[in-house]
Amino acid sequence: MGTGRPLKASGDEEDISSPFYVPVKCLKITDSENQYIDVDVIVEERFDLFVNEVHITTFFASPVELEELALGFLVCEGFIEPNINIGPITVRSNSIYCMIDVDAVELAALTHQQRCGTTDYCKDTIRRISSDVMFSKEAVIEAVEQLKEKGRAWHKTGGAHTSMVCDNKGKVLFFCEDVGRACSVDKVVGKALMNGTDLSQCILVTTGRLASTMVSKAVNAGFSLVASKGATVREAVELAEKAGITLVAFVRRPDMYVYSWEQRIDG
Repeated sequence: MGTGRPLKASGDEEDISSPFYVPVKCLKITDSENQYIDVDVIVEERFDLFVNEVHITTFFASPVELEELALGFLVCEGFIEPNINIGPITVRSNSIYCMIDVDAVELAALTHQQRCGTTDYCKDTIRRISSDVMFSKEAVIEAVEQLKEKGRAWHKTGGAHTSMVCDNKGKVLFFCEDVGRACSVDKVVGKALMNGTDLSQCILVTTGRLASTMVSKAVNAGFSLVASKGATVREAVELAEKAGITLVAFVRRPDMYVYSWEQRIDG
């Protein structure tokens, strides 16, 4: 956990303004004394997504990288394929607008799918990941270890989730933080796709438990491997096995648990 630690003294290099968090006064109670201190608290705002003028969903997210959030959500939720170009994404006030090439009937069907949290893999046909890319054990460990190193908002507040897209050597290509775990995944997927990245050659690394909702996002985006320091669940393992994605949890040097498609891990 992060600490939501007290703000550093004025003039400290790390004590800069951020859309992620704001200073809040609180009473710190310890065994020895009670003291009022200033701490950084993460910001969570409401954003409504409209596609083809239809309200699709409401995010409770950090107020940054909203275009990336919209694109990543549409891909991770199966509204569009990862390689599909969409119209301009615009943000006005707390609303996000975009256009996609889908007819009204299909959009309505996608919109009214039952979702758990932000996602549920409801498609009749599960996408199959057929990439033959290989990942070394060290690359996966190195990628997961960088979650803590990169998580600035997490270090400041203890309230942020982190997701990263890494190459097959474990190098971080793209990194996003958000107050919501699912939104952090959507944002980093959107950022990677905006830069033309082939996600089938990449690792999706994210904080927290790898529930089926998170694995379904990785499948829709086309990742070959998804990894976390946390645990997973039965439904996620079943989905990963059917989809052909390598699912790795409990990544803690020098160990990891590989639940599906272990043949992609080389040594």
